[in-house]
Amino acid sequence: MSLFRYIFIFSFLLCLASCQEKEHEPEATLKKALEALNAENYDAYLQHVDFGADMDSAQIASMKDVLRQHLGWRRSERAAVVSIDIVDAKMQGDSICTVYYQYTFADNTTEVGSQKMVRYGEEWKLRLRN
Repeated sequence: MSLFRYIFIFSFLLCLASCQEKEHEPEATLKKALEALNAENYDAYLQHVDFGADMDSAQIASMKDVLRQHLGWRRSERAAVVSIDIVDAKMQGDSICTVYYQYTFADNTTEVGSQKMVRYGEEWKLRLRN
């Protein structure tokens, strides 16, 4: 086989791999965000959220307090999260996607949810507003 064929095949495989990665970006972004939230890493979680406008430091601090309270309430009501799994994703055009996920808790109960995701350029964010 000629060098050109090897280069062509390698280039094709790289392109195929990168296309598959981009196809699953909303799911990967949501999983990272939910795992960050579960680990109480509010800064990492908030980096994945679309607020519709820039927030100042006071607004970010307020949002972290809300998240802290919500997580505290949730943990008092439920067993610890054992896993967060992506169940499905439905694209609605090029820049909107609804991702379905499932929490599995230490007591073997599950909770299914969905999250709308929006793409800004190459980056996917959680949409918390309609």
